[in-house]
Amino acid sequence: MQTRALLSAMRQLAYEKGIPLEKLIEILSDSISKSFKKKYKVTPNVKIEIEKDDLKILIEKEVVKTIIDGNPLQISLREAHKKYGKEVKEGEKIFVEANDKDFSRSEALAAKQLLAQKIKELEYHAAYEEISQNLKSVYTGTIRKRDEKGNVWVEFEKAIGVLPLAYQVKNEPYYVNKKMSFFIMAYKEDTSKTNIIAILNRKSPMLVRKLLEKEYNEIKEGTIEIVDLVRQPGYRTKVAVRSKVPYIDPVSTILGPKNFRIQNIVNELSGERIDVIQYTDDPKIFIQRALGNVKILSIDMDFNNKIAKIVVPDEQLSIAIGKEGYNAKLTATITKWKIDIKSESNVKRKVDEKQETVFEAVNLTEDYNVDEIDIKNIPSNFRK
Repeated sequence: MQTRALLSAMRQLAYEKGIPLEKLIEILSDSISKSFKKKYKVTPNVKIEIEKDDLKILIEKEVVKTIIDGNPLQISLREAHKKYGKEVKEGEKIFVEANDKDFSRSEALAAKQLLAQKIKELEYHAAYEEISQNLKSVYTGTIRKRDEKGNVWVEFEKAIGVLPLAYQVKNEPYYVNKKMSFFIMAYKEDTSKTNIIAILNRKSPMLVRKLLEKEYNEIKEGTIEIVDLVRQPGYRTKVAVRSKVPYIDPVSTILGPKNFRIQNIVNELSGERIDVIQYTDDPKIFIQRALGNVKILSIDMDFNNKIAKIVVPDEQLSIAIGKEGYNAKLTATITKWKIDIKSESNVKRKVDEKQETVFEAVNLTEDYNVDEIDIKNIPSNFRK
């Protein structure tokens, strides 16, 4: 067995896989012991020592006058005296450096295969621990590859994740070697059953919620509460907050001076707009706040049908409704009121209401079925 090359390979493995060298030595010792037992039907006591850049494999053997039936766990007294000195006594047990008689080429290969298998098991369990500890939370990883189906593969410290095309934000850039935060929604084994893979999501509102919880101690500690959060991925998020402490303004605390504090999350979301709204039980005020920086001329609250009829200046209508109606839809969703927005000129002309748009709450949270996600094997040349 080429012990010098083996030690070099193990040191490289320890560095690449983040497995302590001592653990690899322990695995090697166990692998050698099992390989030895397979050949000789006896289990040896194996000890491994490292001397500078070489590795010594030692097997405990009993010193006997004459070796009986080629017992591999015995050494003759004569050979022991020759190797270790006359002070060695018959019946004593000593550690003897393994030789070609102890391990043929096939036994050495078997030991290496067992070592590789054990390392794979260690990697699997390390990945499982990392994923399970961060399940239903956000975790930062490095994008390594986009496969032929458009799935994005991500490397974490010990685990691997995949961002399926269905859970990617439209037009969001996913560059190789780019670091990003992902919501870990689940995990699955690949088709080989040898790798555990995190299922990632960039579209979920939970990504924003968990980023806020991670960024702000005030939210983490419960001083500020997220009452509700709705999101149109890639366009806008509206988050309703309230303070549990009277003297703390939750909105200004989260935004920070000149929106400095919220900017980290905006950057993480590739520029997605975040509207922070102070929650109130008064639906009229809540709707006004939720619409954002829009001048409102009047609001007529129809409590029977739960419709807020809003009039805005003509030049503010497109702002109030938003791109593809998202601002009004998000407002309706977070307030749980239908939003009927009209321009001032249309109200004066008494335009038929059928020509106007009433925006209702929409289900912006997709129903994710992890079982339908088909995870193939990790792509070749995955890592950097």
